[in-house]
Amino acid sequence: MAQAIKADKDYTLFSYLLQVADILIKVRERELLRQNLSATSAQILFLVDAMGKDVTPAKISRMLLREPHSISGILMRMEKQGLIKRAKNMERKNLIRVTLTTKGQNALNQAMKKEGIKHVLSKLTEEQRRHLKQALGVLKESGMKELKLNPKVLPWP
Repeated sequence: MAQAIKADKDYTLFSYLLQVADILIKVRERELLRQNLSATSAQILFLVDAMGKDVTPAKISRMLLREPHSISGILMRMEKQGLIKRAKNMERKNLIRVTLTTKGQNALNQAMKKEGIKHVLSKLTEEQRRHLKQALGVLKESGMKELKLNPKVLPWP
């Protein structure tokens, strides 16, 4: 009979983080489904809006820590939905720029409401929020260093 492997304290904490992240993503996806958006599409809308004119598929893939071909497919679907526009840069023909359409800006405005996430996180006190934000910031910075990425490049905390 196989003996259950006792999880160490790091793996237990990792499991909790993963479970909470999965739960928050599901809550967010349920909310975005009413707008026919995925969580990744909402992130892309936010990034394009936050970064302004210099948004390229390559920058988006770096910011979201995703493979370029995955982002390319998502951008194609978003363009078909009328949320973004992809255009060649006239100075550098091999460079694609991504911009929001009016429909994309409206979708972003709706997506920014995040009522489901607010409801879940409302269970934390202000002190708990402060401690959690600080601890997650430490983990994010450590992970970014482990991956040899600059933690300052992301347009959100």
